[in-house]
Amino acid sequence: MTRYDRRTVGSCRELASGDGIEAFCGDTLMHRGPVTETAPDYGLFWILDTLTGSRCLVDIFELEIVRIPPPDVESGPFSRRHQSANVKPSTSYWREVSTPG
Repeated sequence: MTRYDRRTVGSCRELASGDGIEAFCGDTLMHRGPVTETAPDYGLFWILDTLTGSRCLVDIFELEIVRIPPPDVESGPFSRRHQSANVKPSTSYWREVSTPG
């Protein structure tokens, strides 16, 4: 396993400021974004949630937390190296999310 493989996080002690995470409840994505602060003694951490645009407190015991690689090492349609020349790059460090509407 390389440093940037997607993997489930079991403890806040595994997280550091700047780590990208996705938080799931079952198969539903609830939160995504970079970690801003941790409180490992309480099983809590804060992220800048790119789904809502706000800071969010996450309880590691209530959701499945998956570490995601930074965009510069991702592959696929969300990576910067796969964006076409006529598409404006995202202003956020984390990939943009389209919402159903």
